[in-house]
Amino acid sequence: MAKRQTRRSISVKGITYQRLKNFCEEQNLSVSGYLEDIIAAKLDAQNVPVPERVDPRPKPKANEPEQIISQHFTF
Repeated sequence: MAKRQTRRSISVKGITYQRLKNFCEEQNLSVSGYLEDIIAAKLDAQNVPVPERVDPRPKPKANEPEQIISQHFTF
């Protein structure tokens, strides 16, 4: 695992993740693709504009040590 996490992520309860994973496996879908489609549809329905660019994460200050993320769920 890289020292610095470059993908943005969300957290869900373990039971929710397992239900989602089970469903996606049964439907032969990727979890990330399924969630992207649902989220995009909800945002489109609310007319939330699509940004022209995504701001990069702020870099740590020179005198601050880089935070190491040791465990997380990514999907």
